Amino acid sequence: MGDRGDAGVEVDPVPGDGAAELPEPPDPEAERLGRRIEFLFGHVQPLGRRFTLQEVADGIREQGRPGDPRISVGRLWTLVKGRAANPTIGTLRALGEFFGVPQAYFIDDEVAERVSAQLALIAAMRANDVRSVALRAAAVATMSSHGLETVRSLVEHSGAVESGLAAGSGPAAAASTAPATTPAVTDDHGG
Repeated sequence: MGDRGDAGVEVDPVPGDGAAELPEPPDPEAERLGRRIEFLFGHVQPLGRRFTLQEVADGIREQGRPGDPRISVGRLWTLVKGRAANPTIGTLRALGEFFGVPQAYFIDDEVAERVSAQLALIAAMRANDVRSVALRAAAVATMSSHGLETVRSLVEHSGAVESGLAAGSGPAAAASTAPATTPAVTDDHGG
């Protein structure tokens, strides 16, 4: 027999039958979408730092055409945290346009894997300051014929490693040979 509540009504001590007792289970699709959006915040940083939610909401509004969806900071927060299920196609399009990724990134696992690999490569290149490495290599190459041969062998070795990755399977392997000069990423489906 259960305990008596404040109103003298018998309360069942076993959880599960009261809707207010347990939080709603997380939606795996909403959580996956949230992780993908969070990845964009972490890797698409043309300002040299993460965008704020307000900057993204404002940027989407500024980029939009009449009739395009507007995303509030609160709605964007729920998307990033994986708490909003089934955003509209317009919302996904607006996010994709803002971050420079295809709309398919949000719904297609293969496209998301390939785009994520490309964005991670771009971020790593920024972090390692590839330009300074290239300038140093050029300086070494011009100092002597031995320096030139050293740089040439490093470039050839790097190409061989990339070719081996490209010969592997999966979108991440193919993405490793994609040009990384622009933050905008496209898919093979024209999106």
